[in-house]
Amino acid sequence: MADFAAQLPELLRGAYYEQWRPATTPVKKRSKADFIARVEQSFKSDPLAHPSQSVMAVFELLTDKVSAGEIEDVRGSLPEDLRNLWPEPHVAAGAGR
Repeated sequence: MADFAAQLPELLRGAYYEQWRPATTPVKKRSKADFIARVEQSFKSDPLAHPSQSVMAVFELLTDKVSAGEIEDVRGSLPEDLRNLWPEPHVAAGAGR
């Protein structure tokens, strides 16, 4: 995850590390439903209208900003039902970075 975080824009990298709690890592419940529930819990003060679509939008943004190889590594570590929320990087992704 450190390799992944190193490729994030500075603002996102700061938020990533600010929220990281090593004592709670790795998360035991790793299903798509559990992940969406954790996202919803994080936004309980300002609920998301469509949490799954919001997660997919963030994953698409990350796919556009992080190298294809790193995205494949991260996607590969996810359970299949959660991995399906994250689009596969295109071969051209990361070109020109």
